[in-house]
Amino acid sequence: MKEEVRFFLSRESKRKIYTAMILGVVVVMTIGQAHAGFLFIVLALPLTVWLSWSLFVIVRRPYARLAQFISVIVWMIAIGLVVGAHYVRHEVARGDANRIVAAIDRFAGDSGRCPPSLESIGFKRAVVEEALGSNYTFACVDRKPKFSYVATFTIFDTFDYDFDRDTWNYVSWAEKKKFLDTRPAGVVNPQASPSTPSPAPGFRPVPQRTP
Repeated sequence: MKEEVRFFLSRESKRKIYTAMILGVVVVMTIGQAHAGFLFIVLALPLTVWLSWSLFVIVRRPYARLAQFISVIVWMIAIGLVVGAHYVRHEVARGDANRIVAAIDRFAGDSGRCPPSLESIGFKRAVVEEALGSNYTFACVDRKPKFSYVATFTIFDTFDYDFDRDTWNYVSWAEKKKFLDTRPAGVVNPQASPSTPSPAPGFRPVPQRTP
């Protein structure tokens, strides 16, 4: 005769699991949004501490092991959904950006000059904004195209395309900050100007006679 194995969870254990589920949904709905991935930094430290505590509970407290293990699984699923959402969003945006770059290269190769705008090569502004957001940039500097768009997982950093090397470069906000400094060059990098040396102690200038 087979015996049925049943698991019973106390009210406190159920409360713990429900809390993990609610917080997991909140995290997915907030950090999983476009340009919100940087908020995971705020969650990283408390989540690491909680996972360490959960490992201790699972190993040393058998009576609370099941509820804690289920809570950890819930959080792992939430983190996986957040990472997956940002990965898919990044890949889709990169594919759209690569198509724009290919069209720019094709136009430059055929005409020998930089396209005047993205509309001139078949990309309407509304379509590009829907794919890459409204903060993308395209310009011709010294007859060379410059194209970039904001990273899908943050609002501060961008991906800039290097048309000479055919590669994407990740440019962080800290690196871009130096380009936003509007102070004069002499204030940013002050240089010492030559000055007349001070006379030695006790030195008396010799008066010059007028002929």
